[in-house]
Amino acid sequence: MLLGRPEPVLLIGAGASISSGIPAAGEAVERIAKWRWCLDNDRLPNDPSVRRADYWPWLTAQPWFSADVHLAELYPDAVKHLLNVSNDRRLFFEDLIHPPVHPNRGYRSLANILHQGWITTVLTTNFDECIQNARVLVTRPHHLVAIKTPSDLVRFSSAPENPQLVYLHGSVEHLTDKNLAIDVQNMDGEIVERVRPLLRDHPIIVVGYRGAEPSVMRGLFLDNISYTNNFYHGIYWCMLDREIDTQMPPMVSELASAIGGNFTKVPISGFDDLFEIELYSRLIAEGAQPTRRNHGYRPPELPLDMSPIAGGALDGIDRVLLFTRLREYAAVLNNWAPDSYEEEWTLRIASTFNLLITAGVTTAPSVAGWLLFANDPSTLVPNAFVRFSAKGPVLWLRNCLGDDVDLVPDADNGGALAEVEIRGNLWSQLDQLTELLSRVNRQFRLKQEVSRQVRSYSPLALKEMIVNALVHRDYTCIGPVEIEVTPERIVTRSPGGLVDTVAAQIYDQELQALIKSGRRSIKGYRNPVISDLFYGGGQMDHTGSGLSDMWKETINNNGDVDFGPEDENKAFVVEIRARPEAVDDITNTAVADESQVTRFTTNLLPIHTMPDRIWHAGTTATYTGGLFRSAGDLPVPPGHVQDGRFYTLYDLDEITSSLVTPFDAGDVETVTPQELIALPNGENILIKLLVDAVLEHCRTLGMQIDFKRKRAHFPRFEEGHERRITYKARYKRATRTVVKARTKRNTGEISYYEHKALSIMVAPYGAEWCIILSPGYAFTRNGFGRLIGNELINSLSTRRAAKDFNSNVHNDLAFWQAMLADQTEGVFSLQPDGRDELSSFAPNIVISNQLPGTSLNSSALEELTSIEADQDELDELDDELSAMADMVELDDLREPEPAGSSGRVSADD
Repeated sequence: MLLGRPEPVLLIGAGASISSGIPAAGEAVERIAKWRWCLDNDRLPNDPSVRRADYWPWLTAQPWFSADVHLAELYPDAVKHLLNVSNDRRLFFEDLIHPPVHPNRGYRSLANILHQGWITTVLTTNFDECIQNARVLVTRPHHLVAIKTPSDLVRFSSAPENPQLVYLHGSVEHLTDKNLAIDVQNMDGEIVERVRPLLRDHPIIVVGYRGAEPSVMRGLFLDNISYTNNFYHGIYWCMLDREIDTQMPPMVSELASAIGGNFTKVPISGFDDLFEIELYSRLIAEGAQPTRRNHGYRPPELPLDMSPIAGGALDGIDRVLLFTRLREYAAVLNNWAPDSYEEEWTLRIASTFNLLITAGVTTAPSVAGWLLFANDPSTLVPNAFVRFSAKGPVLWLRNCLGDDVDLVPDADNGGALAEVEIRGNLWSQLDQLTELLSRVNRQFRLKQEVSRQVRSYSPLALKEMIVNALVHRDYTCIGPVEIEVTPERIVTRSPGGLVDTVAAQIYDQELQALIKSGRRSIKGYRNPVISDLFYGGGQMDHTGSGLSDMWKETINNNGDVDFGPEDENKAFVVEIRARPEAVDDITNTAVADESQVTRFTTNLLPIHTMPDRIWHAGTTATYTGGLFRSAGDLPVPPGHVQDGRFYTLYDLDEITSSLVTPFDAGDVETVTPQELIALPNGENILIKLLVDAVLEHCRTLGMQIDFKRKRAHFPRFEEGHERRITYKARYKRATRTVVKARTKRNTGEISYYEHKALSIMVAPYGAEWCIILSPGYAFTRNGFGRLIGNELINSLSTRRAAKDFNSNVHNDLAFWQAMLADQTEGVFSLQPDGRDELSSFAPNIVISNQLPGTSLNSSALEELTSIEADQDELDELDDELSAMADMVELDDLREPEPAGSSGRVSADD
């Protein structure tokens, strides 16, 4: 369908955005309730101490709430009653639709499909900006017409040349969003009139949409059955394959019945797999060619580099260079390309990439095509060159630029000045600048414990600097890019400041401060076509990391960098300062200046050896705790129940053949970790199993386990109120107090016990899996396992841990690293409880006993202030814990069995 005529129209709903961090309707109801409850109770909406137990009773007590319906069906009521102030609703939804995650791989693939021209119109019931954000991430398509309000409909086309995105339910930022039940009864009449011809003349693909709103189901579908001749081109309604045989919503069933064979249910594994694997990757693998439609409406607000170049002609383009670069890009996309120059392919693909523009029978270069592939773009774009100057001592200039360099005296610094104009197309300018800057980037021998060759500047940082200047400059501004070099620094001034899309992302904050605080993916392109071609040539990335990489590379090279807009946003200036060492001109050596270098350590323990398989068997239990209870005395290994299957890392084949268990030996199957991850919720299952294995290891080492909070702590000894552990720290043997009795200030009696605790999580980092160690605190009434408080304890633990800083936390990590490894070196294996009859069937999971880290120039952190614990706050926290401890009835306290002697506990328990 995507390669046929007419091309399909795509309708997407909320299901498409869930993996991008946008909640479905049911989860949104909970978020609305929490948000409203926080405001009504003078709490911040993002307060981590607010738990479900706080707002859920309040939500269920609302007069409009009904426990008899699915939570998603209450979504319009929640919006109506809890977000009834327009500004509240706008603020809530703007936060909701901008999650701190990237658009999913399905959206990124959809952006590529839109760029290839295989789909040109997308209708959406969502409010999020996942498609626009995906477009920014992959820099394709170069232009997307977004239609959010009725006034935008003038830009709508029934035969668009550039892809268009139509928001059927309005816009959050314009306060036109349709969230209430009354809002989704009828579709805006003008939208229906504009969209009807597309529904009649194109097949329709529906993905991630449940079909519940009358406005869409009646306004677009049921009311147009006759107009579209029973949707002659077909409706293809995508459903999750596990739900393909379930009853469809009433209006969808009505539509299917009315149009008969023109309605097709399509089973899919999910939005991401559909667009990434089954559509985009398959089309690319089969050599599908892009499509450029030369009809329809071209909006006037096209970026400059997509516009035709005034006075430009095809003869002014270096076609061999054009073919070479497009062939390189085809390799990046895994597209087919001819081995040698072919005129028809080159011109067609160049038009697809907006490098050439055809009007009637005439084909001419765009501004991007001219800047990238004309021999001398400055003939038509006068400012398309770079003015390079180097100032400094004569000897330094001649050493860098050669004895034949033309120098003029520089009265300002008593040295000399060399100037040169860098011309040619942007590829040539990049090559010339790279070669010039490599000359001034002095290489010398750095004397350290182990001496090494270094350069004054990081070559990658210099590359990012000049690419940023060439790609993102405003070519309508008067004046060239200016690069000024001295022995101490390199300064680049590029005409044109921040583009509107970047300015909108940072609001009133400083770009440099955000980048240096760790913010990434602040992206926007003044020249999207040029950016895209530089990506295809490998000169830049699409992750929004250019400035961040430039800063980090410079800091790691013991230099420094400043960057940002200047002159009322008329220019963007980057200043990179060289390494500070004084180089001996005769020996070309220097002593390392490491006064600002600091070692940083992560809180990750890499998993050296993962389990190679996971066993699973059928069960009638609906949750893990229920399986353990129903099994009685029959042995059940640690595991997790999901959709009628029990998953475990223990060898279930051997267990069922050796012991009497609640499992059918003939029903036992295995999957690899990769196969499990590919299943619905599979990654979460694997994480649960690995976390349980780590906690079981902790219990074997004598710790008390809080499975609910995934936390472990050492108990006190039977005699005494403190416990200390001596261990091998980073540089020496050390002793740490892991249990401390806290006494009441007025009576001296023990109020509660404070335990050093460790929270455990497991997560993938690229291809690696790691255990995340989070040192913290646990509080008990008896010094063993009787925790005081309720959900509030998580907050109190966090508040107590917040009083520990840098070196304390580092020492905590070193301590827990030593404890988990049982003070062994190298690698260690996770140990099951040796007294358990199932321990011989446990998996072999090997952990690396090393916390990864790196050295950084600590001047990067100068803006972070030093914080010290406030004793008043600690006293206040102590009083709060004492009060909670007093509420525990001492008569009800049970002295726990010695650590590790209890029976196996499931994660759900």
